[in-house]
Amino acid sequence: MMLRRIAALCALAALPLAAQQGARQATLTTAERFDRAYFAWDAGRYDEALVDLKAVLAASDADAWQDRVAELTGEIYQTVEVAKDARTPVWSADGRHLAYATGTGAAAKIVVVRNEAGFPVATEGTGVNVSFAPDGRSVAWLYRSAAGRPAIRWVPLGGGEAQDIPLDAASASSLTLLGTAPLRVALIVGDENASKIIVRDLTGNDGTWREVAVAGRNPIQILSSPNGRRALVTLGERSAFARFVPGFAGGARSDSFAEFTPTGLGAAMGGVSPVWARSSSAFAWIENGGEVARVRVKRDGEPTTAATLEGAFMNPALSPDGRTVVFGQMPREDWELFAVPADGSESPRRLTHEIQHDLFPQFISDERLLGVIGEGRHRRSYLYDLSTGDRTRLFHNNTVRTVAPEYEWEVSPDGSRVAIVSERDGDTVTPHRHLYVTDLGTKVPRTQLVARVDSMLGAERALRENGRRAFAPIAEQVRAAVAEVSTGRIYSYEKALFEFDSKHITQPGNWKATDWLLAQYQSFGLDAHLQRFTTLQGGEIPVANVVATVKGTVNPELIYVVGAHFDSRAEGPGADDNTSGTAMILEAARVLAKRPLPATVMFVAFTGEESGLRGAREFGRRMKDSIHVVGALNNDMMGWSNDSRMDNTIRYSNTGIRDIQHAAAIQFSELITYDAFYYKSTDAHALYDAWGDIVGGIGSYPILGNPHYHQVHDVLETINHRQLAETSKTTIATIMLLASSPSRLVGLTAAGKTATWERAVEKEITGYIVRYGPASNPMQYTSRVTNPRITLNSLQPGWHIAVKAVNAKGMEGWDWARAVVQ
Repeated sequence: MMLRRIAALCALAALPLAAQQGARQATLTTAERFDRAYFAWDAGRYDEALVDLKAVLAASDADAWQDRVAELTGEIYQTVEVAKDARTPVWSADGRHLAYATGTGAAAKIVVVRNEAGFPVATEGTGVNVSFAPDGRSVAWLYRSAAGRPAIRWVPLGGGEAQDIPLDAASASSLTLLGTAPLRVALIVGDENASKIIVRDLTGNDGTWREVAVAGRNPIQILSSPNGRRALVTLGERSAFARFVPGFAGGARSDSFAEFTPTGLGAAMGGVSPVWARSSSAFAWIENGGEVARVRVKRDGEPTTAATLEGAFMNPALSPDGRTVVFGQMPREDWELFAVPADGSESPRRLTHEIQHDLFPQFISDERLLGVIGEGRHRRSYLYDLSTGDRTRLFHNNTVRTVAPEYEWEVSPDGSRVAIVSERDGDTVTPHRHLYVTDLGTKVPRTQLVARVDSMLGAERALRENGRRAFAPIAEQVRAAVAEVSTGRIYSYEKALFEFDSKHITQPGNWKATDWLLAQYQSFGLDAHLQRFTTLQGGEIPVANVVATVKGTVNPELIYVVGAHFDSRAEGPGADDNTSGTAMILEAARVLAKRPLPATVMFVAFTGEESGLRGAREFGRRMKDSIHVVGALNNDMMGWSNDSRMDNTIRYSNTGIRDIQHAAAIQFSELITYDAFYYKSTDAHALYDAWGDIVGGIGSYPILGNPHYHQVHDVLETINHRQLAETSKTTIATIMLLASSPSRLVGLTAAGKTATWERAVEKEITGYIVRYGPASNPMQYTSRVTNPRITLNSLQPGWHIAVKAVNAKGMEGWDWARAVVQ
């Protein structure tokens, strides 16, 4: 055996290098190849990983690895898009239909689709608050008549005429269909001062409304049991309708509830978050007794205590058979999920150990659970096997770098499908969200998985090659600059800012930080000053942004803004939010202070972000018409890391800047970057409002996944300081490319065979690149011109055209100006 091994090695050594590498590749087992792919993926070397994953899928034993490849690259289960603008999905009890709401205000509409191929529309109409009959044969919702009065639309789903039932009340909410023979409708009417439950038959002889007493408390909503024979009414001091998502107490929280049947209301029970078991008459809730709380379960007899809790708690879920309860508790700073037998015969068992929040459990089956990880602006869903503890990612968008925030999850009655509301395209700015259904019984076939890997590999290679080409003329200068980034210096900035404690505009630390930042920028030799203004927060408060400038050498009148807010919440020092971003741009300013670029770079430490983007809005208001800003990077929350990976998100409005930031991270740092079309509710929004679609920046991956976000425990010891150094390198490289390249052209128009645009604002422009083609391939053809005009005989109406400038150093514009031929 040893002799054969030596002979094989000698034969390998005799081969040319390329052949040696191929021979070594051939000796890898599928397990070894997947292992190598997994760790390359973990390190952000996606191109290497995807090559190995292609080989895994082509192996003779690929069946054993297909699920692992699918989960690593995206989804295991087939997912289809149901609607492009949807929220609050609701399944019928028989699973044959799915309803959702779309539109807002007077345009709000209910749509009901059939649960079959293509999800065809079964019925739709203006209205809100949909409810299916317990047998699934009809659906009802609330709407307003032409006279502005509330009414009920009741629609049979197997054929028959829809009925409209007018209401005398001025307002109504929480419509619920109960029973079967007769079918009844119950709803809450009234306002925050006095509300009540009314009931009437939809089938049968009694068509009059009956009032149900609520013992002097305002009902918030009615939660019907799966069989429709019973309901729970949550009772609170105020009437504030919020749709109840099983396992989520956030909007429906109250301090008591009662069992309800159409004939009356039972005694109120203290507690929060009541939830039904999907296939039994059991329900569970959390009874708050002050310092301790109890997870309570009621079947047919007296309630039992499943667990006694100390500290914070939320989100109970009851298995379909009513025998297991899962709930959320916070052992330290983040929420975790625990399971316990409903009869209390065992102690709670911890299901999750993720450093981020684990939330919103819903049972798929008695032994399978859906759970959610993360913060509100980027949550992701997973499946848990209660018997083994295994966790599987449920939903993704099957791309390498674009994140897909999820917001709502609704399990079908038989547990075979999950309706998910998500921004799967990574677009968090547009007001609508999309509705998808994931089929847990159908896995992605091999052919689709191979196509997914091929598509990812093509996109990743193009991103890397385009980035390498863009940076090529200045790559050596960039490497020299990023080599000067110091983790130790960054920590010293963080430590100094941290010691000012809260830097909220109402706290003394705000002005201490302001003065310190000014002195720090000045110590770098920069032209730095305070941009003073007053703002209102319980009184008139003097505050200031800190502005430091590195003047450009060729185009000093053109400005790139690099910003981060330095204020924190009043609760604490805000180590991640946003001492991290402040320290990062300080180090970028120190490195670039002695390396002036062709365009001017303005570093701005904004104040008052946590009080309504006050500093950034003042900067935009004051500077909009006085300086020529051609690009901006806003940076917010980049110091916390969930695991060993140094990853973060490019939050952008401009795709050109997005791709430059990816390229900067790939070539000049160890940062792994993802992206989301995202700028709302951040200082980037103020910059966008002032100067338009020219904004990028880095902030928090997964988006707001940090469990310390906006908490008193957002402290320095939770920060990965080396990650900040890698983010600084990425930012330095990005700004060096942007400020050395032509900015995006303006004024592009195309009509007939001719396109024109305004001349580039930069000096030393040698010409323009023009790309054009049909909508199916808009960059198919390329031409070059020296003047801001081109005539192309092949242009056709509806074709796309894109133009960028090129300067004397061979640097192309960092974004295309685009238009459609008229």
